[in-house]
Amino acid sequence: MKRYQRVVTSLLGVILLTSMSYGEHIWVGLYTKKAQTQEKSAQSIISRENIATISNAIGEEWRRGYFLVDIVQGERTWMAVFSKGTGYTAQSLYHSGNWTKFEKMIAKKKAEGFSLIDIEYGDGEWVGIFARGVNFDSQIYTVDKEWSNFAKTTKAKWKEGYRLTKVEASDGKIVGLFAKNTKIQEQNYIHRDDWDGVRAVIKSRWQEGYRLSMIEYGEGQWFVLFAKDQNLNAEAYNGIYGWERFRKEIKTYWKNGYDIESISSGWYD
Repeated sequence: MKRYQRVVTSLLGVILLTSMSYGEHIWVGLYTKKAQTQEKSAQSIISRENIATISNAIGEEWRRGYFLVDIVQGERTWMAVFSKGTGYTAQSLYHSGNWTKFEKMIAKKKAEGFSLIDIEYGDGEWVGIFARGVNFDSQIYTVDKEWSNFAKTTKAKWKEGYRLTKVEASDGKIVGLFAKNTKIQEQNYIHRDDWDGVRAVIKSRWQEGYRLSMIEYGEGQWFVLFAKDQNLNAEAYNGIYGWERFRKEIKTYWKNGYDIESISSGWYD
Protein backbone atom coordinates (compact mmCIF):
# COMPACT_ATOMS: atom_id res chain seq x y z
CA MET A 1 0.00 0.00 0.00
CA LYS A 2 1.28 3.48 -0.89
CA ARG A 3 1.72 5.91 1.96
CA TYR A 4 1.64 9.61 1.13
CA GLN A 5 3.44 11.71 3.67
CA ARG A 6 4.13 15.34 4.25
CA VAL A 7 7.56 15.32 5.84
CA VAL A 8 9.05 18.31 7.65
CA THR A 9 12.75 17.94 6.95
CA SER A 10 14.58 20.90 8.40
CA LEU A 11 14.83 23.37 11.22
CA LEU A 12 13.49 26.04 8.88
CA GLY A 13 10.44 24.00 7.96
CA VAL A 14 11.47 22.84 4.50
CA ILE A 15 8.67 20.49 3.41
CA LEU A 16 8.98 17.50 1.11
CA LEU A 17 6.03 15.51 -0.22
CA THR A 18 6.93 11.87 -0.77
CA SER A 19 5.23 8.60 -1.58
CA MET A 20 6.70 5.36 -0.30
CA SER A 21 5.80 1.74 0.22
CA TYR A 22 7.07 -0.42 3.04
CA GLY A 23 10.01 -2.57 1.99
CA GLU A 24 11.26 -0.11 -0.64
CA HIS A 25 14.87 0.94 -1.04
CA ILE A 26 15.46 4.64 -0.36
CA TRP A 27 18.29 7.14 -0.70
CA VAL A 28 18.71 9.48 2.27
CA GLY A 29 20.47 12.82 2.08
CA LEU A 30 21.70 14.99 4.94
CA TYR A 31 22.20 18.69 4.15
CA THR A 32 23.51 21.82 5.87
CA LYS A 33 22.77 25.40 4.86
CA LYS A 34 25.76 27.69 4.76
CA ALA A 35 25.68 30.93 6.73
CA GLN A 36 24.97 34.04 4.70
CA THR A 37 28.46 35.32 5.47
CA GLN A 38 30.01 32.24 3.81
CA GLU A 39 30.44 31.66 0.12
CA LYS A 40 28.52 28.71 -1.24
CA SER A 41 30.96 25.85 -1.66
CA ALA A 42 31.08 24.02 -4.97
CA GLN A 43 29.93 20.40 -4.95
CA SER A 44 29.46 17.62 -7.46
CA ILE A 45 28.08 14.08 -7.45
CA ILE A 46 28.80 11.13 -9.71
CA SER A 47 27.38 7.62 -9.95
CA ARG A 48 28.61 4.42 -11.55
CA GLU A 49 27.67 0.74 -11.52
CA ASN A 50 30.72 -0.74 -9.79
CA ILE A 51 33.74 0.14 -7.67
CA ALA A 52 36.18 -0.03 -10.59
CA THR A 53 34.34 2.51 -12.73
CA ILE A 54 33.60 4.85 -9.81
CA SER A 55 37.29 4.75 -8.84
CA ASN A 56 38.25 5.96 -12.33
CA ALA A 57 35.60 8.70 -12.20
CA ILE A 58 36.87 9.83 -8.77
CA GLY A 59 40.30 10.37 -10.31
CA GLU A 60 38.72 12.66 -12.91
CA GLU A 61 37.04 14.76 -10.22
CA TRP A 62 40.31 15.03 -8.30
CA ARG A 63 41.92 16.44 -11.46
CA ARG A 64 39.14 19.05 -11.56
CA GLY A 65 40.15 20.26 -8.09
CA TYR A 66 37.42 18.56 -6.05
CA PHE A 67 37.93 16.49 -2.91
CA LEU A 68 35.94 13.34 -2.17
CA VAL A 69 33.79 13.71 0.98
CA ASP A 70 31.42 10.72 0.84
CA ILE A 71 30.94 7.43 -1.00
CA VAL A 72 28.00 5.04 -0.75
CA GLN A 73 26.65 1.94 -2.50
CA GLY A 74 23.03 0.88 -2.93
CA GLU A 75 20.72 -0.74 -5.47
CA ARG A 76 23.48 -1.60 -7.95
CA THR A 77 24.79 1.99 -7.83
CA TRP A 78 27.95 3.53 -6.39
CA MET A 79 27.66 7.24 -5.64
CA ALA A 80 30.35 9.75 -4.65
CA VAL A 81 30.06 13.33 -3.34
CA PHE A 82 32.78 15.94 -3.90
CA SER A 83 33.41 19.42 -2.51
CA LYS A 84 35.83 22.29 -2.89
CA GLY A 85 37.03 24.35 0.05
CA THR A 86 37.30 21.35 2.39
CA GLY A 87 40.72 22.24 3.78
CA TYR A 88 42.12 18.88 2.67
CA THR A 89 45.58 18.94 1.16
CA ALA A 90 45.79 15.40 -0.24
CA GLN A 91 43.56 12.35 -0.67
CA SER A 92 43.63 8.69 -1.63
CA LEU A 93 41.07 5.92 -2.07
CA TYR A 94 41.53 2.26 -1.23
CA HIS A 95 39.23 -0.77 -1.49
CA SER A 96 39.63 -4.44 -0.68
CA GLY A 97 37.40 -7.45 -0.16
CA ASN A 98 39.73 -8.57 2.64
CA TRP A 99 39.25 -6.86 6.01
CA THR A 100 42.76 -7.75 7.24
CA LYS A 101 44.31 -6.10 4.18
CA PHE A 102 42.06 -3.09 4.70
CA GLU A 103 43.24 -2.73 8.31
CA LYS A 104 46.86 -2.87 7.15
CA MET A 105 46.15 -0.04 4.72
CA ILE A 106 44.62 2.06 7.52
CA ALA A 107 47.87 1.66 9.48
CA LYS A 108 49.99 2.41 6.41
CA LYS A 109 48.05 5.58 5.59
CA LYS A 110 48.17 6.73 9.21
CA ALA A 111 51.97 6.46 9.13
CA GLU A 112 51.91 8.63 5.99
CA GLY A 113 49.88 11.33 7.75
CA PHE A 114 46.45 10.42 6.37
CA SER A 115 43.19 10.08 8.34
CA LEU A 116 40.29 7.83 7.40
CA ILE A 117 37.42 10.27 6.79
CA ASP A 118 34.88 7.80 5.39
CA ILE A 119 34.41 4.04 5.29
CA GLU A 120 31.85 2.14 3.24
CA TYR A 121 31.04 -1.50 2.50
CA GLY A 122 29.36 -2.59 -0.73
CA ASP A 123 29.52 -5.39 -3.29
CA GLY A 124 31.84 -7.33 -0.97
CA GLU A 125 34.39 -4.50 -0.79
CA TRP A 126 35.57 -2.32 2.08
CA VAL A 127 36.21 1.19 0.77
CA GLY A 128 38.11 3.94 2.57
CA ILE A 129 38.60 7.63 1.83
CA PHE A 130 41.85 8.95 3.29
CA ALA A 131 42.80 12.62 3.61
CA ARG A 132 45.44 14.99 4.94
CA GLY A 133 44.47 18.36 6.38
CA VAL A 134 41.54 17.19 8.53
CA ASN A 135 40.02 19.31 11.33
CA PHE A 136 40.51 16.73 14.11
CA ASP A 137 43.33 14.63 15.57
CA SER A 138 44.12 11.44 17.52
CA GLN A 139 41.93 9.29 15.28
CA ILE A 140 41.25 5.67 16.22
CA TYR A 141 38.82 3.02 15.00
CA THR A 142 36.97 0.24 16.80
CA VAL A 143 35.35 -2.98 15.60
CA ASP A 144 32.43 -4.71 17.33
CA LYS A 145 30.13 -7.53 16.30
CA GLU A 146 26.99 -6.56 18.22
CA TRP A 147 25.23 -3.24 18.81
CA SER A 148 25.33 -3.88 22.56
CA ASN A 149 29.12 -4.14 22.44
CA PHE A 150 29.33 -1.07 20.24
CA ALA A 151 27.35 0.87 22.86
CA LYS A 152 29.85 -0.07 25.57
CA THR A 153 32.79 0.80 23.31
CA THR A 154 31.32 4.17 22.38
CA LYS A 155 30.53 5.08 25.98
CA ALA A 156 34.12 4.28 26.98
CA LYS A 157 35.57 6.36 24.15
CA TRP A 158 33.36 9.32 25.02
CA LYS A 159 34.72 9.21 28.57
CA GLU A 160 38.25 9.31 27.13
CA GLY A 161 37.43 12.50 25.23
CA TYR A 162 36.82 10.99 21.81
CA ARG A 163 33.88 11.82 19.57
CA LEU A 164 32.30 9.53 17.00
CA THR A 165 32.83 10.71 13.40
CA LYS A 166 31.68 7.75 11.31
CA VAL A 167 29.96 4.36 11.62
CA GLU A 168 29.75 1.55 9.10
CA ALA A 169 27.81 -1.62 9.98
CA SER A 170 28.27 -4.37 7.38
CA ASP A 171 29.82 -7.77 6.81
CA GLY A 172 29.15 -8.78 10.43
CA LYS A 173 31.11 -5.82 11.79
CA ILE A 174 30.25 -2.45 13.33
CA VAL A 175 33.18 -0.15 12.65
CA GLY A 176 33.39 3.18 14.49
CA LEU A 177 35.77 6.04 13.70
CA PHE A 178 36.61 8.27 16.67
CA ALA A 179 38.71 11.41 17.01
CA LYS A 180 39.59 14.20 19.45
CA ASN A 181 39.43 18.00 19.06
CA THR A 182 36.34 17.79 16.85
CA LYS A 183 34.61 20.80 18.55
CA ILE A 184 31.65 18.52 19.31
CA GLN A 185 30.43 19.02 22.86
CA GLU A 186 27.93 16.18 23.28
CA GLN A 187 26.71 13.19 21.28
CA ASN A 188 24.01 10.54 21.42
CA TYR A 189 22.63 8.11 18.89
CA ILE A 190 19.85 5.67 18.07
CA HIS A 191 19.68 2.57 15.90
CA ARG A 192 16.41 1.02 14.82
CA ASP A 193 14.94 -0.85 11.88
CA ASP A 194 11.95 1.37 10.99
CA TRP A 195 12.36 4.59 9.02
CA ASP A 196 9.16 6.16 10.40
CA GLY A 197 10.50 5.65 13.91
CA VAL A 198 13.77 7.29 12.92
CA ARG A 199 11.94 10.36 11.60
CA ALA A 200 10.00 10.69 14.84
CA VAL A 201 13.19 10.60 16.94
CA ILE A 202 14.91 13.17 14.69
CA LYS A 203 12.01 15.57 15.21
CA SER A 204 12.22 15.06 18.97
CA ARG A 205 15.98 15.59 19.12
CA TRP A 206 15.76 18.76 17.06
CA GLN A 207 13.29 20.11 19.61
CA GLU A 208 15.84 19.32 22.33
CA GLY A 209 18.51 21.38 20.56
CA TYR A 210 20.53 18.58 18.99
CA ARG A 211 22.00 18.68 15.51
CA LEU A 212 21.59 15.77 13.12
CA SER A 213 25.16 14.79 12.23
CA MET A 214 24.93 11.32 10.68
CA ILE A 215 22.42 8.93 9.09
CA GLU A 216 23.68 5.48 8.08
CA TYR A 217 22.18 2.09 7.30
CA GLY A 218 23.71 -1.34 7.82
CA GLU A 219 23.03 -4.78 9.23
CA GLY A 220 19.29 -4.07 8.91
CA GLN A 221 19.42 -0.96 11.11
CA TRP A 222 19.25 2.78 10.62
CA PHE A 223 21.95 4.47 12.70
CA VAL A 224 21.42 8.16 13.51
CA LEU A 225 23.95 10.30 15.38
CA PHE A 226 23.05 13.57 17.12
CA ALA A 227 25.37 16.24 18.46
CA LYS A 228 25.53 19.55 20.25
CA ASP A 229 28.21 21.90 19.00
CA GLN A 230 28.68 25.48 17.81
CA ASN A 231 27.17 24.87 14.35
CA LEU A 232 23.88 26.79 14.29
CA ASN A 233 23.24 26.57 10.55
CA ALA A 234 19.94 25.15 9.35
CA GLU A 235 19.95 21.50 8.32
CA ALA A 236 17.66 19.17 6.42
CA TYR A 237 17.28 15.56 5.36
CA ASN A 238 15.17 13.65 2.87
CA GLY A 239 14.39 10.04 1.99
CA ILE A 240 13.43 9.21 -1.60
CA TYR A 241 13.18 6.01 -3.61
CA GLY A 242 14.77 6.01 -7.07
CA TRP A 243 18.24 7.36 -7.83
CA GLU A 244 17.15 9.78 -10.56
CA ARG A 245 14.42 11.31 -8.36
CA PHE A 246 16.91 11.63 -5.53
CA ARG A 247 19.48 13.27 -7.80
CA LYS A 248 16.93 15.88 -8.90
CA GLU A 249 16.07 16.63 -5.29
CA ILE A 250 19.76 17.18 -4.49
CA LYS A 251 19.88 19.89 -7.16
CA THR A 252 16.91 21.58 -5.49
CA TYR A 253 18.77 21.67 -2.18
CA TRP A 254 21.83 23.13 -3.91
CA LYS A 255 19.69 25.89 -5.44
CA ASN A 256 18.35 26.70 -1.98
CA GLY A 257 21.86 27.15 -0.55
CA TYR A 258 22.34 23.74 1.07
CA ASP A 259 25.41 21.52 0.79
CA ILE A 260 25.36 17.73 1.00
CA GLU A 261 26.83 16.49 4.27
CA SER A 262 26.37 12.81 3.50
CA ILE A 263 24.23 10.31 1.61
CA SER A 264 23.12 6.87 2.76
CA SER A 265 21.20 3.99 1.26
CA GLY A 266 18.79 1.68 3.05
CA TRP A 267 15.30 0.23 3.33
CA TYR A 268 11.98 1.82 4.21
CA ASP A 269 10.54 -0.80 6.60
